Amino acid sequence: MDFGLPNFFGFAYSEDQLLVLRLLKESKKRGASKVILMSAPSFVVDFDYKDFCPLMKGLGFDKVTELTFGAKIVNSCYRSYIKENKEKQEKFIASVCPSTVELVKNKYPYLKRFLLPFDSPMVAMSKVLKKNYPKHKIVFVSPCSAKKVEAKKSFYNGKQLIDAVITFSELKQILAKEKPKKLSVSHKFDSFYNDYTKIYPLSGGLGATLNKKGILSESEMVSCDGFNQIQRVFEKKLDKVFFDVLFCNGGCIGGNGISSKLPIVLRKQKVLSYRNLSKKENMDGNQGLSKYFRGINFSKKFD
Repeated sequence: MDFGLPNFFGFAYSEDQLLVLRLLKESKKRGASKVILMSAPSFVVDFDYKDFCPLMKGLGFDKVTELTFGAKIVNSCYRSYIKENKEKQEKFIASVCPSTVELVKNKYPYLKRFLLPFDSPMVAMSKVLKKNYPKHKIVFVSPCSAKKVEAKKSFYNGKQLIDAVITFSELKQILAKEKPKKLSVSHKFDSFYNDYTKIYPLSGGLGATLNKKGILSESEMVSCDGFNQIQRVFEKKLDKVFFDVLFCNGGCIGGNGISSKLPIVLRKQKVLSYRNLSKKENMDGNQGLSKYFRGINFSKKFD
């Protein structure tokens, strides 16, 4: 594989793509840091689940994981915070989507105080990885480019948390150019596995997995996706208590970093099928344990 060279016959690699390839190339040197690929669960819109990990390890990644465990942690933080503050705070706005957060800060600054003060699943999962694999570099593959901006603002113990971010479309370009071979390894992700939060990238996926019983009623919640819908909700449905909002149409499966041309309804079906398939798979028995994130602070301020 010819890492790091632009392809002048089709497209030129972006700086982010070159950075990922450089990290992979350096990881092959003796004593160098290995690289973890961290993926959003919406990867199944663009990739086959059972091919993904063998192909990524063939490309050079030492470990491959996804955000589902980070999403579970964020849900737990949200649930505890809402339970503790519901009597004194009238609204709670999910802060998992960086584009939605920026929209609130810039167009609806009077709502900023209602943003739930916690990391996104991407940042939360990255902190877990740094705790458990402190010498590894972290690459995130994302359905949208907004995560690149968020990653540059994310630090852990005073150091940059995420080393590089590329979109699914950019990853597909790398695979087309480098043509890695699939390794004969398990198709399952490396630990930190949770099946129910795999629907997080869908509109309403957060609310559906929040375990809200005894804290929020269905009538107190609203889920929406897309810029126009978010505007209508923030301007006409402020009687609600919990706002599960994603900036892209259809949720993260409609992100600008996805290459699939399938309609949203078929993309959604791919994610649901993936969730249902993962429920049937036996894992190592260590997934989702608190020991992996004990001692990590997942709180965040939206200045």
